[in-house]
Order: sequence, then C-alpha cells, then structure tokens
Amino acid sequence: MRRNRFHNALGTFILAFILLYSCTETPKVRTKNDLPKYGAFDIVTLATDSFKVGDTIFHTVEEWSYLNQDSIWINSEDLKGKIWLADFIFTHCPSVCSPMTERMKEINQELTSLSDKIEFLSFSIDPKRDSVARLKEYIQEHSITAKNWQFLTGDQEETNQMAFNSFLVFANEDSKSPGGFAHSPNFILVDENRHVRGVYNGLNETGRKQLIADIKLLLEVQGSSK
Repeated sequence: MRRNRFHNALGTFILAFILLYSCTETPKVRTKNDLPKYGAFDIVTLATDSFKVGDTIFHTVEEWSYLNQDSIWINSEDLKGKIWLADFIFTHCPSVCSPMTERMKEINQELTSLSDKIEFLSFSIDPKRDSVARLKEYIQEHSITAKNWQFLTGDQEETNQMAFNSFLVFANEDSKSPGGFAHSPNFILVDENRHVRGVYNGLNETGRKQLIADIKLLLEVQGSSK
C-alpha cells in the first residue's frame, strides 16, 4: 500500500472546500449515495488481508481518550457503533462558544428520539481553566440535561492537533483572538467507522438544517448496511 504523496496539499484543499461549503445558503438534497467522506485518502496498490488492490482507505478520526464532566474517562472505543457530532470550544470564551453550545443544544433536543444512536462531543481547547468542575458549571449555565453529550478535557496540544488532523477544523491558542484562542465555529459529523461525513457552520441556520438532514440520512445508510 502506497501513501498518497499529495496528502498535505489535498488536506489544505479539502479544508478550503469545507469552509466554502459551510457558508452555503441552500441545503443540499442528498441521497445515501452522495453523502461525502472528507479528508485525504489512500488507494491500495498492494493487497493485504484486509484490503484488495484498488480499495480506497478513507480518512479516519484517530483514537482518543478524555476526561468528561463527571470525572469519567471516555474514549473513542466507548462510543463504538454510534455517530458523533463534535465541536471545539472553551468555557471562558467571550464570543462564539456560548452561541455554538446553544445551537448544539437545539440540535440535541430536536434529535432526542435518536439519542441512543448519536453522541455529542464538546472538546475543550483550554484545559488549564476547563477543569471537570468548570465543565459541570458550564453545563449548568446552559441548562443542558442531555445524557448523550460529553464535555471533554485533556492535553491542549494533543487536542489542537486532533482538531486539525482528525476532525478537520482549526483550534489553537492565539493571544490576538477573543479569550486567547482561535477556533472554528464548525460542527463535525463523524460516522460509526470514524469517517468525517460533514463539517457545518454551527452558527448558520442553513448549515444546521443541512446537518440534521445529513444525520438522519447517515443513520438510514448505516441501518441499511447492517
């Protein structure tokens, strides 16, 4: 199997495409055959036990392990079989984070009937201040009662790298940005195989409508494949 030599350039192009798409004003009407998979990929040139020549190996979110708001370690394997909706925030954020959380809350409430199939994940990019106690306080401030929503804190550098390399969004410390951190307002949809299936502007109503439609379609696709 040969690694794609153009991963970095392709990754940059894909991120630019995602940012353009997240601002689209009209939701797309999709079918199960055109729900995209984002990120760089490999084409198999040498058969193995798992792959045959010509197979496509799609971008996969890396394995992770974080402490949640209840002081419980949560990892990617714990959520096996579910789809994820993720974002990257920090609780002392003076700008977009609270609105992002409120919009995520609205989506969670709209999809209550599917709560056993979807896990909501909010990763803190400011773990020095976002302790377990602070995450719990933030949840209370936003009156969040959902059982399928994890607020997660861990190593800052690992989180920054994971945001960009795995979830395909930007998050980093930046003294010139409000609150000292620059990050994407996007929500990331990940399927049960940890493939990124969509990136949506969480503060854009059209983007959220597209997200909800894509979640329902993704669940339909996954259900029909079992």
